[in-house]
Amino acid sequence: MPNSQHLQAASIHWQTDAQGHTVPVSDVFDDVYFSQAGGLAETHYVFLQGNHLPDRFGTLHDHQRFVIAETGFGTGLNFLATCLLWADTAPPSARLHFISTEKFPLSIADLCTALGAWRDERTTPWIDALLEQYPLLMAGCHRLHISETITLDLWFGDAYESFGSILATSTARLADAHADAIQKVDAWFLDGFAPSKNSELWSDELFALMAQLSANHATVATFTAAGFVRRGLMGAGFITKKIKGFGHKREMLTAHIDKPTTNHTAQPKSVAIIGAGISGVMSAIALSRRGHRVTVFDKHAPMSGASGNPRALLAPKLTLLNQAMHHLPTVSFLYAYRQYSAMNIKLDKFDKLIKLDKDTQAHPAVFEMTGVVDFLLPSQKSAEKRAEQIADYPHALIHRIDNDAYPTADITSFVPMGGLINTASIRTLIEHDDKISFCQTTIERITADADGVTVMAQDGQTRFDAAVICAGFESECLSDALFVCRKIRGQLSWLELDHIADASLPSHPVKYDGYCASFCDDGVSKFLFGASFVRNSTDTTISDDEHKFNQDKLNLALPTLGKQITQALDDKPNKLDGKVGIRAQTPDYHPLVGQVGNKPNLYTLYGMGSKGFSFAPLCAEILADVIDGGILPIDKTLLDKLNPNRPRLQTPLSDV
Repeated sequence: MPNSQHLQAASIHWQTDAQGHTVPVSDVFDDVYFSQAGGLAETHYVFLQGNHLPDRFGTLHDHQRFVIAETGFGTGLNFLATCLLWADTAPPSARLHFISTEKFPLSIADLCTALGAWRDERTTPWIDALLEQYPLLMAGCHRLHISETITLDLWFGDAYESFGSILATSTARLADAHADAIQKVDAWFLDGFAPSKNSELWSDELFALMAQLSANHATVATFTAAGFVRRGLMGAGFITKKIKGFGHKREMLTAHIDKPTTNHTAQPKSVAIIGAGISGVMSAIALSRRGHRVTVFDKHAPMSGASGNPRALLAPKLTLLNQAMHHLPTVSFLYAYRQYSAMNIKLDKFDKLIKLDKDTQAHPAVFEMTGVVDFLLPSQKSAEKRAEQIADYPHALIHRIDNDAYPTADITSFVPMGGLINTASIRTLIEHDDKISFCQTTIERITADADGVTVMAQDGQTRFDAAVICAGFESECLSDALFVCRKIRGQLSWLELDHIADASLPSHPVKYDGYCASFCDDGVSKFLFGASFVRNSTDTTISDDEHKFNQDKLNLALPTLGKQITQALDDKPNKLDGKVGIRAQTPDYHPLVGQVGNKPNLYTLYGMGSKGFSFAPLCAEILADVIDGGILPIDKTLLDKLNPNRPRLQTPLSDV
């Protein structure tokens, strides 16, 4: 697996070519990132024409998925050229999955400079889409949705280890007797630095991995015609061919592989999703993006129940950096940050579409990136150990700050990418998404067989190709094969800020043994804090005792503010509002993501505990790939932790 400790940003310098263009050069490999004779033209000739992509894209079927894998993302120029070709030639409903590896990723500043050389009317939207989502330089896979039909998986780390991770995950899934075929790679871009300068990317071991990951009739193209590269590809089973090289290069290599297998093509399905909380909503988004016809069922409106608090806090709970790529709270936060940011853009487009008049306000953003102050609690570790735990992370994700403003904390950190989620704005998006249907009813039973599922509601039954149970703590009622989670009651408290001076409020949400934040709804400023934690309770009645519990935690963390809140409530005791949600918690604090037992076409996504808004976007994406047979953006270590049939869940909770 890629080692997070050893990931290094690319060290580059800039030089001017004969035409006056500024081009990046690797200090490590002493080689240019793109041709001085014209990078886009070389990419089109070597990789797009070399893999026959203009013809292959143009002959794809509706909803067909095409997978490209690349060694050496570099400046992203090959990906940019591929996006341009895809937009011009592929059917509107086809989907492109582009997988690229990079051991020495460029910083965002260097990438911005490098791609600036190619900006024009056509390329700028694609460049901006990449730069807006370009991930922090952390090892592992970062999934970016560049458009509705183009997904980019950036694996930062060694290419052999990254593709080995993909193979291990795919092999494990195929070993499951109930798994469908897994999508494989249709075309390869071999674009590492010159073989004489970067031999690791041209090894026989890597070529053997490529062969295992390749679909039948997969193709390969590369700028080099080196003899050992040709022999290595042939040794792995590829049939090679030399053709004229680009520009001054005399020759280059192309190849293909013939395998006794049938290529996997996922067909659009009708899918029922039971539950319209954050897990169900994110599952609906992930599946509809792939062309599936999705119907969401819930007895309440979307984003009610445990997902219905006025604001939710988005902040990570980090592990040591060298373990981050296997750590769900870390990788899910990074993906959720990109997803909620993208939902802001989608909501803005929706407001423009309905042509708001001067008397109608735009919907509040789904995600307000306020930054979050984190006391790094609860923990049994010393402040020094907790400081060491976050020290190696990029400062853009988390860094230590002075404790002056928070004297009760023994260590204080700041998460610039953290913030608040507006659940009502998510509800607006899902209710107006024409690709997702919603039905408010109570589901009583689900039966699954090899041909599909029958969903039985109070008002009748409907047949679907597949169903996903996302009903939180009530999920177990819909299938006896599901683990019975611990039920955790959590009450959040809030009040209007008509008696509290704004200057006394924290400038950012604060995460302590609980959390607090100020927010504004319909022009009214409010302050929330909580939440309580009561085991084995499904009662949703507001409790005065739990309001006091929330106040006591606030007083301990922020005593000055706590006193002001107490005084305000003494003056107006009925001004405190609240909401109760019931969380479903597993013994290992990981949700259940995947197929339910041995039941065909029945899947689940639940058991998020208090991390639903952080976990759900990535877990929904994983589930959609499991249903589709797609290539996953995580490694086997993390996939095993999410398996609904994992050994830890074979023992009832009372005995764990």
